[in-house]
Amino acid sequence: MRKCFFSIYFCFFQHLIIAQQSDSLTKSKSQNLIHFLENKYIGWTTFAGFDMAPAIDHHQKQMRIDVALTYQILSLGMTYNSLLDELKQYVIFPNVHRLNAKQGGVIMGIRAFHSKWINCYFKTAFHWGQMTWEDPSTKEYTFSSKSECLKPEFEITITPKFWLQLSAKLGYQKIVNLNLPLVYSNDFSGLFYSYGLVINLGNEKY
Repeated sequence: MRKCFFSIYFCFFQHLIIAQQSDSLTKSKSQNLIHFLENKYIGWTTFAGFDMAPAIDHHQKQMRIDVALTYQILSLGMTYNSLLDELKQYVIFPNVHRLNAKQGGVIMGIRAFHSKWINCYFKTAFHWGQMTWEDPSTKEYTFSSKSECLKPEFEITITPKFWLQLSAKLGYQKIVNLNLPLVYSNDFSGLFYSYGLVINLGNEKY
């Protein structure tokens, strides 16, 4: 009976020792990971806002979302935008069609200036997408074309809170490889500006 109790106690204390060692190892790994991330300035940012970009002789509103990983002063991520304002024309008279435009791609950037309250960035986005003339009554695509876009831009972020920032962008977009009736690449090429909010969880030191 005593041997049985001693065996149980021995197994119990051995389990405690192993558990403590495992817990210490886990904490050590977590601390090493945190230390590595702090030293490497790794983080991520998310921008949500609007582009006011050229669209057939006018600047039209586009929804825009950017998500990027950051490493020191560099960033790399994905971007998406979609035309919000309706553009209608008589593509085949007397039928009126509505233009839809959606694009997504990659965005790269570098931080040019850094302070406690203001950051400045130079970025370039490469977009691939589709533009379509849609019949509003049937919601069917009458004409469709793939499109590509190059968008260099300059961004300023202002920091009301360290993780939540106000963003303003100014840039130029160039549409290529567009083949739609009554629409040309130059109709969507030109200067644009953006505004929105940025969630910045990068490890930037002040």
